[in-house]
Amino acid sequence: MFKKLLASVGIGKAKVDAILLQEQLQAGQPFDVEIQIKGGDVEQELNGLELAVMAEVKAEADVGDSEVKYNKSVVLQSWHQSLNLVIQPGEEITHQFTLELHPEVPATSLFGQQISKVWLQTGLDIKNGIDGSDKDPLIILPSPTQLAVLECIEQSGYSLYKIDIEQGGIRGGGFSSHLPCYQEYEFKPNSRSFFSAKEIEITFVDNGAETGVLIEIDRAFLGDGYRSTLIPNHCTDVASVRPYVEQVLG
Repeated sequence: MFKKLLASVGIGKAKVDAILLQEQLQAGQPFDVEIQIKGGDVEQELNGLELAVMAEVKAEADVGDSEVKYNKSVVLQSWHQSLNLVIQPGEEITHQFTLELHPEVPATSLFGQQISKVWLQTGLDIKNGIDGSDKDPLIILPSPTQLAVLECIEQSGYSLYKIDIEQGGIRGGGFSSHLPCYQEYEFKPNSRSFFSAKEIEITFVDNGAETGVLIEIDRAFLGDGYRSTLIPNHCTDVASVRPYVEQVLG
């Protein structure tokens, strides 16, 4: 009885571990995950598994007369997998699932460097118990179309200097975002004339067939201006995306 009481408050309960079966992922693509569950000190009823892709984003809040910036965790997508089974003390159970990343999930790696924090969080739905969870960082690469756009912008005289995930949504000509955040790539020109751009910010919205590209251009004395274009996802090299990029940068 005492062990059951301890398990109900999270002591000696079943534990869950998620193992990603692919080292690198890409938004909009399926991925495989193996879930390993190990029984605790007492028999427990497992109702199901809860899985969620989460990200650390930058947010803003008004505190009095000041605007405060802070980091927060947000859920990008989630799944529930029913189990409805009883796990015995020390028993090990393995399940494998195929999930699919939302096409707008932010990239976490660019040319081998970590650029953001996105992870898979896995928890057990235990009857009369507190959820036990496991966090696994995700390595998500930009799509070939996005990479081609970033390379094209660098070849156009800009250098990438900052990448953020911001809370909120964006909208451009013929596209809008659906997740509670968006990824922003900030570039600065290698050289600048008096009225040229001080910086440009690039955001992608991939719908599977096309990639929406929103560019915010900050020009001295002229303020910010927004331009956008839709690039077919079969355009995967600099030469094929260049006409679209030049149209919005010009």
